[in-house]
Amino acid sequence: MHATWIVLGGIVALLIAGAAAEIPHADVTAHYWLGGDTAGVFTHRQMVSVENPSTIDGLAVSFNATYLPGMRPDFADIRFTDTNGTPLPYWIENTAAGSHARVWLALPANATAVTMLYGNPEARDAGDPDAVFLFFEDYERGDLSRWSSCGSSALVQSDVVRSGAYAGDINVTRPDLPEFNDRRVCTANISAGPIVIEGDFRVSEFGKWCGSGYIQAWNGTDRLYALHLRNGSVQHYDGDHRNFSADRRAENNTWYHIRVVLDTPNATEHAWMDGEYLGSAPLRFADGSPVPEDVIFDDLALIGSSAWYSGDPHHFYADNVVVRKYVPVEPVLSYGDGS
Repeated sequence: MHATWIVLGGIVALLIAGAAAEIPHADVTAHYWLGGDTAGVFTHRQMVSVENPSTIDGLAVSFNATYLPGMRPDFADIRFTDTNGTPLPYWIENTAAGSHARVWLALPANATAVTMLYGNPEARDAGDPDAVFLFFEDYERGDLSRWSSCGSSALVQSDVVRSGAYAGDINVTRPDLPEFNDRRVCTANISAGPIVIEGDFRVSEFGKWCGSGYIQAWNGTDRLYALHLRNGSVQHYDGDHRNFSADRRAENNTWYHIRVVLDTPNATEHAWMDGEYLGSAPLRFADGSPVPEDVIFDDLALIGSSAWYSGDPHHFYADNVVVRKYVPVEPVLSYGDGS
């Protein structure tokens, strides 16, 4: 069934076969619907079914949206609502024009279906990754405003990037002395657990001694060294540096896509690099103590580190950093029969 959705002054109406029917609606802004200041019409809707629904509200879930007749080829006119007509935050990660798009949705708890609206040639992309994820940073703002705090050694630069125009850089020009610690750290509040940390990372060639890049999760004064690129290895730390894999190396001056799952209920972390599973490790803080299964991590931290002695400064680059809630079995979204 094809339907016409009209948005006027924040009111949503549905017209079917020339007759008006009231439906539940939210007080939505025109920006969500058109990405601008003008109301408009979405001529089609498509039911999206949800398998393995989660009890976690706002869980970020990816969805492969394929092109449908009447849709803009760049997918800029797609919007999503729950069963009550309330708009759902979404973000389009990438598209293949006229073919498919990878879309992330903040899925309501226990949702078994959502509605995708489309069919408006005037609409512009209204996706908002900051509303979908616990934390998102692609550095395309050209500043560090998404972070809770960043030391003076952190900056946004355009010379070494994974994608887009900018990437982050924590550069170290002195050894790891206490007086330099605050300069080489960026933190972001996340207040969640269990979590997934994902992004693109790279460490530069270092001087005489080693240089590293650390991905950490903090719980107050306790530090979890989730993963770090160090001396060509991919490691975690529980009082000692330990390799996730003896066979997998991380070369300098090379971008790697890193994914870390901190599965606190099962006291285990898992790591992947460029899609390859590296292994698991018991979840332990830096002092070796076990991480409680109900822990809530306050902050994500990225840290540049170097026993710098001579040569060029060490750089820890980051791009496309995402933190999201974790569930062992993720919901699966696909087009349903209803339209």
